[in-house]
Amino acid sequence: MGERNHLTAALAAILMVVDHIGAIFFPGEIGLRLIGRLSFPLFAYGIAQGVTYTSNFYKYIFRILLAAVISQPIYQRAFYSTNLNPLFTLALGAVVLRLWRKGEKERFLAGILLILSYWFKSSYSWYGVATIFLYGFYYCAKEISFYGQVLLQILYGFFTGTWLQSASLCAFPLAGKKWKQTVHLPKYFFYVFYPMHLLILIGVRGILY
Repeated sequence: MGERNHLTAALAAILMVVDHIGAIFFPGEIGLRLIGRLSFPLFAYGIAQGVTYTSNFYKYIFRILLAAVISQPIYQRAFYSTNLNPLFTLALGAVVLRLWRKGEKERFLAGILLILSYWFKSSYSWYGVATIFLYGFYYCAKEISFYGQVLLQILYGFFTGTWLQSASLCAFPLAGKKWKQTVHLPKYFFYVFYPMHLLILIGVRGILY
């Protein structure tokens, strides 16, 4: 999703599947969820890169939102959740980062949206939007990007009482890693992969249980 390093995108997808297997089949297995914490930051990095390099931001957002709408009933069935799926969070984070980069007036609106995301009923909500925003500084101000996320983990732990997400900091060096090996994924790979992998997991659960 906007990620130029396809191997990083592939790694994010694999980690996401591990996380979802843990959530659906082994909810008490903390190891799988711990591994899965590295997934969202890599997608957040990919979104930040997408905002930077996309030739048409509006088409880019449309694709994310279309995948989000298609995935929503599948996501709700997979996790028995009434929240919006994380693709909505990715879209909002992309909008906030885009507005921030446009100018002073737009930055005020970006700040408002970032604050309002606290009440956004989606997976990762304000935390996810802030993560995407901070990954927008990955190359121009890496210290701000990293230490901003350290502070974000503290805030998230304080507000939710859940400190497991702090493991996501381990994804930071992986985000911009220059891999020796390359993987070429289709342009719309993740837009299709996200709902499809959930459908497969739902089907497996139906067979097993």
